[in-house]
Amino acid sequence: MTVDAGLGQGRAGRGAGVIVRLASVAAGVAVAAVLAVDFRLTGSAGRQVLVVALMAAFVGAGVWAASSLTALLLRPSLRRARGLLMEEPDFWGSDREFFAPVRRLMFLGVLQTLVSSLVLLTAYPFALWAGARICAAAGLSAHLAGLWPVFVSGLLVAAVATTVGTFFALFRRRTSRAAARSLAAVLLNAAGLALASLVLDGVRLAPAPGWRQALALCAVASLFMLPRITLSLPVPGIASLVLVAYHCLVLWLICAASAFMEPRLHADGFWALAGAAAIMWAIEWPARLAVRRAQGAAAQPAPVLPDPFPPDHGFPSGPLH
Repeated sequence: MTVDAGLGQGRAGRGAGVIVRLASVAAGVAVAAVLAVDFRLTGSAGRQVLVVALMAAFVGAGVWAASSLTALLLRPSLRRARGLLMEEPDFWGSDREFFAPVRRLMFLGVLQTLVSSLVLLTAYPFALWAGARICAAAGLSAHLAGLWPVFVSGLLVAAVATTVGTFFALFRRRTSRAAARSLAAVLLNAAGLALASLVLDGVRLAPAPGWRQALALCAVASLFMLPRITLSLPVPGIASLVLVAYHCLVLWLICAASAFMEPRLHADGFWALAGAAAIMWAIEWPARLAVRRAQGAAAQPAPVLPDPFPPDHGFPSGPLH
C-alpha cells in the first residue's frame, strides 16, 4: 500500500465517521420532534427532512466544538500529570510528594468526567435551540420554545444519537460485540419498563398509538443508559442494592423530564418507582453479565510460553527457574 492510498483510506474513514455521526444526530432530532412538547416540524415531508438535516449539522458542529475546546484546555494538564507519573520517584521524600502525581491524575480524571457531563447537559440543548432559531429565521418550519422543552429535547437527541451510533457500530468488526452488548442493554431496559407498566399499577404510559408508545419506551431506555455506571463491592448484595437505588433515582428524574414528552411516563409513589427500577435491573442482568465476562476475558494475562531450555535435573520448576 502506498502512502497516498493510506492517506486516502484515512480520509475516507474519517468522512464515513462524520456521516455516521450526523445520521445518528439526525435520528435523535427526528425522535425529539415526535416526542417532545413544543418542538414541532411542519410543512411537507421534504422540508421536514431538510430541517432535520440542518439541525443535525448545527448540533453536531456545536457538540464537536465544545468537546474539542474542553479537550484542548485539559490536554496540557493531563500531559503534565502523565509526565510526572513516568518520572522516577524520590523514595527519600514524603508520602505526600510520592503520591502527588497519582492524586493529580485522579483529580483531572474526575474533572474531565464532570466537564463531559456539563457539555452533554448544555451543548446539545443550546445547539438544538440555535439550530431551530436559525431554521425558523430562514423560513423553514421549525418551532422549539421554552427552557424545559429545549433541555428535554437536547437530552433526547443525545440519548437517541448515542443509541443509533451504537447500532451503526454493529457493522464494524472491531466494535460489533461491544455494540451488540450495549444495544441489548437498551432493549432489555425498554422491555423491563414495558413489563413494569403491565405488572405495577402505579407505572404507566399515557394513552397514545402503539408505535408512539414503543418509541417512547426506547427513548426512555436510551435516556436511562446515558448516566451509565458499574459497581463492584466486596460485600455480596450491597452493590446490587446500590445500583437499584441509583436506577430508582435516574428513573425518577426521567419521569420528571417526561412531563415535557408525549406520551408521558407516570410513576405514582416511591414503591412503584422502586419496583420499576428493580424490574429493569433484573431484566438487564444478562447484558451486565455479558459485559463482565468480556471485561474478564480482556483482563486475563497472556499464557506463559514453555521454556525452550528445561533444567537438567528434570524436577518440576517455575518458568524462570
